[in-house]
Formats: sequence, structure tokens, C-alpha cells
Amino acid sequence: MMDYFYQLTFLNKYNIILAGLLLILGFTGCKTSTKGDHEQVMDAWIDSLDRDSRKIGIKKCIVTFDSLMTTIDDQTLSDRMRYYKFMKVLSHRDSTLTENALSYTDSLLQLFPTAQIRQQFPAEYSKALLLKGDDLLKQKRFYQAYRNYYHGKSFLTSLGETCECARYSSRIASISFKEENYYQAIEYWKHELKELAECKQSGNFQLEFIEMQGSLRNIGIAHLYLNEPDIALQYFQQASDFINKHSSEFPKEQNYIRFARIVMVRNEAEAYFLKGDMETAEKLIKKCLMHDPEIDWSLEVEQESRQLLTRIFIKTKKFDKAAEELTILKKLPGALNHPANVILYQKMEASILFGQGKFEDAGKMLIAGMEADRVMKLKKNVENRSDVGQLLQQIQNQHEEELVEEQDTRKALLLVFSILLSVTLAVIAYLIWRIARKSLNNLRAVTDLNKVITQSNIVLQDTVNALEQAEIENEHVLKIVAHDLRNPIAAITSASQLVFWDEKPTEEQTELITSIQQSAGKANTLISQILQSSSDRKRVAKSEVALQEIVQSCIDMLSHKAIEKQQRLDYHYEQVMVPVDREKIWRVFCNLLSNAIKFSQKGGTIRINLKKQDEKVLLTIEDNGIGIPESLKDEVFLPLGSANRSGTAGEQSYGIGLSICKQIVEAHDGRIWFESGKERGTTFFVELPI
Repeated sequence: MMDYFYQLTFLNKYNIILAGLLLILGFTGCKTSTKGDHEQVMDAWIDSLDRDSRKIGIKKCIVTFDSLMTTIDDQTLSDRMRYYKFMKVLSHRDSTLTENALSYTDSLLQLFPTAQIRQQFPAEYSKALLLKGDDLLKQKRFYQAYRNYYHGKSFLTSLGETCECARYSSRIASISFKEENYYQAIEYWKHELKELAECKQSGNFQLEFIEMQGSLRNIGIAHLYLNEPDIALQYFQQASDFINKHSSEFPKEQNYIRFARIVMVRNEAEAYFLKGDMETAEKLIKKCLMHDPEIDWSLEVEQESRQLLTRIFIKTKKFDKAAEELTILKKLPGALNHPANVILYQKMEASILFGQGKFEDAGKMLIAGMEADRVMKLKKNVENRSDVGQLLQQIQNQHEEELVEEQDTRKALLLVFSILLSVTLAVIAYLIWRIARKSLNNLRAVTDLNKVITQSNIVLQDTVNALEQAEIENEHVLKIVAHDLRNPIAAITSASQLVFWDEKPTEEQTELITSIQQSAGKANTLISQILQSSSDRKRVAKSEVALQEIVQSCIDMLSHKAIEKQQRLDYHYEQVMVPVDREKIWRVFCNLLSNAIKFSQKGGTIRINLKKQDEKVLLTIEDNGIGIPESLKDEVFLPLGSANRSGTAGEQSYGIGLSICKQIVEAHDGRIWFESGKERGTTFFVELPI
């Protein structure tokens, strides 16, 4: 008989569904004498009507359920509770039945007049309090709703019903969210997750699935409102993982589960939009709108999705597509019934008009939206603060009268604003053209000079390495050569100071000159260290320094060389303080990065990564260059090895820099090694103790 019932409930003709339900009555009427029979029959009715309420209509469902209830003789208290709860749910889905929904809640609460009945039916009583709180929340009586939720939760806690408390934590979180107290809302949703974790496996779809994934998703949404999209995406991923893991446990709820996945995609699109990743956001939101037609679609989700898609098109300056999407939005059922939507659409249209160059129309639309927004906020204050409602209503009336008087003035101001805006844009365009033309020659000269200086820095670095190695064999000759190198470096420093003798450099040019002088100063420092004895090289003067800043300094110095070869330097780091000799470690990092640039092909990517590992810090420099052949791997760190090769652009190499790097790293109680293969790139590792 039950199989026959379920077949009838899924027929397309609504009158057949109703006839089928009534037919059930004839067959089951003689079986309704026991409590168990009542519950099974009502479960079947409620499940069927709940699933088909959108197809046959809410009001028809209510009439049908009323008719079915009349067939049950000797209705129990439990039967009446289930009746009022489901009628409340149905009425709540139809905005025209708001008063009916409130009355059903009151009728349900009247079924618990004594403490004995409340303790006999704790879950049902707590559900009644929950529904009453929902009514107060919908009426924007936030304080009363909170008290109602708190009372229900206290009642359950006293009985040890921790699992059911999760519903109240969720509602309190919703109140906090509506009051824009997002951090408090997050804490309550996290508390709800802990309470849900204590629920026993009972097949309760509402608690074990809807509430669990809903809490994770709501926490993510709160982080979106806090402008924390990365954290939000983490919670959306947790919610998606939960849905994928537990969806098979509820085979009858696959329609809802598929819809939940769509909602999750929409939330993820919002997060990527907030991150500024418009491409990913657009792909996700379009995927969301291409939903399965078998799913019971939500007009609210479609409306929110299309609103986001319109914002994406505006942000990416696809104004024609944005206009098309906005037109679809306005045609959705009830799209213009809510004042907030009207204001949002006005602002969107203003942005579209402005992007299309229709400045006057955009200004008019923007002002209209601002005024409507102000009026809506005033009305909202009147609704939320009933104790001063009369005063706020008077202020609103006065404000509306002033708006009428100021309408003509605003039209004149709008015209003047449009003219001034056009003139201003023309002047700005002219000034930009003039400044760009004047600066172009200077910029080219500085760029060329910087390239020469950068190349000189690279050559000097290799020269210093060669001089240090030669010092082991002939210190006297090394000192003479190092001493002679001071003159060209001094000349570079002097030349950098005289480049803009006759005119004041720009901020960018000043930074370039400063970089030149700093590089020359560091080269002088290197030469001074070369003139020291070989034993001094093994002694280091350690101090606590931010290692990520030393790496960044090397990247800044060598970035122009990478740009010349159209290479990209990808740097990721963790902040860490390490006791090192700043100048010596700087020399190691610069030499490794210089080699990576030198032996990488044009257009390649060099990845630099600095991270902590227990009590050590590890620097990796990975290139996708020509690699190190097997025949040279054993000679890379030798002082007088034959591992010197020309770079991919013909750069000169002495083959001794890595020997000096190894000495410096080992003097810091660290270690250096590499992984490489011919034509497969090379990765160098430097590990230092923290």
C-alpha cells in the first residue's frame, strides 16, 4: 500500500496527487487506532506533501493535509504537535500566509501548558520555542527572539539534550549575523558544529546534514563579510568535502544535495570575486546558473547569482554583457518588489552607464539610487526602533518634502557636474600626454644606464669570486688586482651622482640612483673583504637579521638582469630571524640567484622559496635552465674545478663562486647542496640553523 502511495505522489497532475492521497485514507482508515499507525501514516503524508509542495502549491497542500487529518480518530497529543509543526512549515513558505504561520506557532506552544508535558516531549517543546523565535526574528524583534532561543537552549541543556541545542546556536548566530556582529556569529556557528558532533547517528537529515554543511558554509559567508576571502574558501571547501562524503547516506534527499552543491559554487564565486580573481569567479557563477533542470531551483539563488555575474561584468568592464544580465535580473519574478534590489539595480545601471560613457545618465541614476537608499535606511530604522517610531516617521516625512524641493536644484547641478566632468577628463588626458612625452626620453636613458650598471654588478660579483679564489694561491697579486678595482667602482659612484646634476630626478630615477650607489658600496665592501687573509673568510660576525629581507635585496639587485632575459622571479617566504653574517650570506644568495639567471633560458621562471623547518631555515632556488651534466657534478664545489661554463646568453663564468658559497655556508654551521639534470634545470638548497 505504501508503494502505491509513493507512486501516486510523484504523478505530474496535481488533482491525481490529491485523489491518490484521499484513496490512501480509504485503505488506511481502519488501521489508525494505534499510536504507531498514526505516526507511520502521518510520516508518509508529510513526506509526500513536503516533496511536492512546489508542484501542487502551498495552499493545496494545506487543504489536503487538513482533509487527511480529519480521517484520524482519537488524535493523540503527538499527532497535534506534528500537525501544527508541518502546517507552520507550509505556511512559512507562502508570503501571503504569514499570519497563519504565526497562529500555528502559538497553537503549538499551547500544547505544552505544564512542566510535565514539556519534560515528556522535550524535543517537540524545544522545536516549538525555536519556531517562535523564528517568528520573532522575521518580525525583526531581535532581542525577544534571542531571549526565546536562550530559554529553549537552557531547557534542553538541563535535560542533557546537547544535540538539539545546535539548532539554537545556529539561530543565535543568525541574529548576530543580521546585526552585523560577524565575529560573534562565527563563534556560535563553531559552537553549533561541536554540538552537532555529539549527535548520535539517527538518520536525521536536518541535523546530521543540512545543519552541519550549513554551519560550515555560514562561517565562510561571515568571513566574506569580514573581507577574508581566503579563510572563507577554506570553509566552503570543508562544506563541499562534507557534502561529498555524506551524500550517499541520504539517497532520498539527492535533489536537495545537488542544490546545496550549486549554492556552494555560488559562494565560492563570491569569494573569488572578493579576491579580485574575476576569471575564476565568472567561470564558477556561470557553472552555477547552468543547473540541472531536475533540481528544485531557488529563485533567490538565481537572483543572487545573476547579481554577482553583473558585478563581475562591471568590474571587468564588459558593460554590454552587464547590461544584458541586468535586464534579465529585472525580469525575474518579484525582482523589483524589494526596495534593496531596486537600489542595487540602480547602482549597477549607473556603473554601466558610466562605463559606456553616458556620464549624465549615470549621474542621474546614481543620485536616484542614493536617495532611495537613504529613504530605505530611514524606513528600516523606523521598523527596528518602535519606541521612537513616531519621531523617525516625522523626520522621514520632512526629508521627503525636502527632496521634492531640491529636485530642480539637483537637475541643474547634475548638468553642471556633467560639463565639469567632461572638461576635467579632457584636461587630465592632455596633462598625461604632456608628462608622458616629456618623461619618455629620460626614462629610456635611465633604463639603459641601469642595464649597464646591472651588468657591471654581475661582472663585479664574478670578479670578486675569482679574486677570492686566487688569493689562496697568490695573496700579493690578489691585493694588487683588488686595489685596482676600487677606481672603476668609484667612477660608477661618481657618475651616478652627476647624472642629474642639472635637473632634479623623479622619484623612480632617485630610486635607481640609490640602487646604483648601494650596489657600488656593496662592491667596495666585497673588495675590502678580499684584501683580508684567507683565515678571515672562515670567521663570521653573526647578528640577528631578517633572512627574507636579504633574499629580497638580492632579488632587487638582479631583477633587471632577469628582465633582460624575460625571466620571472617567483618569491615565496616565511618571516624568520637568523644569526648570520649579513654581508657573507648576502654574497651566497646573490651568487646562487645570479647563476640561476645566467643558466636559465630566455622567458623562464626562477622560483625562490624560504621556509622554516623545525630549528632550521631552508632556502631553495629552482630554475628550469640547462642543468648540470653528470660529468661536472663532482667538481661544482671544488676550488679549482673545471665546472665553469658560459650562460645561455653567453655570460662569462669563472666556475669558482660555488666554492666560496660552500665555505661561507659551512662557516655558519650550515650546508649547501643541489639537485640537477642536463636540460632539466637545477635546484640549489641552503640550510642554516636558526
